[in-house]
Amino acid sequence: MKEIIIAGRTCPIHFGLRAVSEFTKMQGGTFENTVGTAEALGSLDSIVSLTATGLNEGARRSNSEHRYTEEEVWDIFDEDPQLILTVSEFFIEAITPLTDKLGELIKNGKGPTKVKPKR
Repeated sequence: MKEIIIAGRTCPIHFGLRAVSEFTKMQGGTFENTVGTAEALGSLDSIVSLTATGLNEGARRSNSEHRYTEEEVWDIFDEDPQLILTVSEFFIEAITPLTDKLGELIKNGKGPTKVKPKR
């Protein structure tokens, strides 16, 4: 889990599988497009949505009751536009090991959809 500073306050942000899944559902996309392309970071709207999801997942994991709306995230970015880059970097850092591992599995013919037959 990472942390960002919002209005002088440290806030946890997390882009684990649950956050990526939730964001993917909200965007109406696929897991592959979300983590395998730049779609998640392709527009300010998607970055705001992704940020709200990551902040809410960070809050959940740290047992905080606070939840963020996309409107709040727009206001946060208005106050500190540099956070757009910080959050984007955190997201890429979080999904890179996952996409590397999945890519390796697929390349080796051991993709997650392959099921070994029972004997």
